[in-house]
Amino acid sequence: MSIIDGKEVSKKIKEQVRLEIANNNYTPCLLVFIVGEDPASQIYVGSKEKACKKAGIESKTIAMPASTTQEELINEIKKANNDKNINGILIQLPLPKHINSKEVIDAIDPNKDVDGLHVVNQGKLLLDQPGVIPCTPKGIMTLLDEYNVSIAGKNAVVIGRSMLVGKPIALLLLQRNATV
Repeated sequence: MSIIDGKEVSKKIKEQVRLEIANNNYTPCLLVFIVGEDPASQIYVGSKEKACKKAGIESKTIAMPASTTQEELINEIKKANNDKNINGILIQLPLPKHINSKEVIDAIDPNKDVDGLHVVNQGKLLLDQPGVIPCTPKGIMTLLDEYNVSIAGKNAVVIGRSMLVGKPIALLLLQRNATV
């Protein structure tokens, strides 16, 4: 049994992305919205910024106070949807309790929804159509592919049912003919 080295695969993918960006002479831009002062979210956004930098992707963050209304946040998202210089939009979760996360996520242009949480992207995943796949499940599948782990016919256990990890990984495993 071999050990799966996620850090090594991550390094390899970031370098491939960096080279592809350099060869295309175009720098894509990720815009992250963070609402409130959640310390874990602050750390996570910082790590995303570092990862973008290593891959040659521009990263911008719009930090909004916890008192931001849902309407204010959606208005900013609509501006980003229409900005041709913004290629991807990410909403750092969790949002304050007075903001409906689902409505906010569905305000994102599905083509700019880097988390794959928009109803259109979730539907495409369910129907096994090309679309944006949430990053952790996509990463899991990439690791399994990188190490040539056969999934077909295997039993797979998924603990959790979140829209960001549990449900998408279950669907991806089912698409590869695992019994989940």
